[in-house]
Amino acid sequence: MLEILSDSFMDIIKTLPLLLIVYALLYYVENRLTSTPALLSRAAQFGPVVGALAGTVPQCGFSAAAAALFSAGYLAPATLVAVFLATSDEAVPVLLAGGASVSQVVWLLVVKFVLAVVGGYLLQVTVFRQAIVKADEPLEIEMESCGCGEGSPVAIVIWRTLKTALFLFVILFALNLVIAWIGEDRLSTLLLADSLLQPVLCALLGLVPSCAMSVLLAELFSSGAISFGALVAGLSTGAGFGYIVLLGDKDGRKRALPIITATLALAIIGGMLIQTFLPL
Repeated sequence: MLEILSDSFMDIIKTLPLLLIVYALLYYVENRLTSTPALLSRAAQFGPVVGALAGTVPQCGFSAAAAALFSAGYLAPATLVAVFLATSDEAVPVLLAGGASVSQVVWLLVVKFVLAVVGGYLLQVTVFRQAIVKADEPLEIEMESCGCGEGSPVAIVIWRTLKTALFLFVILFALNLVIAWIGEDRLSTLLLADSLLQPVLCALLGLVPSCAMSVLLAELFSSGAISFGALVAGLSTGAGFGYIVLLGDKDGRKRALPIITATLALAIIGGMLIQTFLPL
């Protein structure tokens, strides 16, 4: 137990410098995109493309902001699904810190963006064809807070780094305990290694509205326990706080099931296709 605790702690210590750099860059990007919620609400004609672009930026507030816009009637359902599919929450910095190559991270973002755009437009002309948004009405909505800290840029970056590091430590320690108890070979069997059903399992895990799920999926991929297709499937349903906002609003709750079902279906299909034709 002490050895596992020590190994997990040292692994996290090694990742802190990279996490700090990544979150400093993300802070700069986020503050250059402060108009994203308003842009989303006025982009009905571009729909899934704008939604996918917004979701691709690894920022924990976009999916929540998009869900709030949808509940208020300012965002089309197909665009919301595109945001959800493209969102990766904390996975990008975790993957980089966990040893994933830059090319793998780039492929992840590109594949999820394409899945979000194609899936979003497919829904827009089929399931959600008659959806109407109030694109011309004035909008006043604040970016949903994800608890990333408030204050100076340095304090915010440090807070987010430490928060993710804590998530990483808890998940990594738990994973190491599970691996030690079950054994790597048996764990791979439980996670349906080399099976087309693995993306289904990971997509269902991604529905849990918590940043910990994106961290868990990233760690599982970095350790080789799940495939790239399963990672894509899990992160495509992993909309984090977006589900909480969607289900917490009375108006949004009425339309939540079709949104979640569509997101899950596209994530599973996309993950299976990627696992078959794009093994990384």
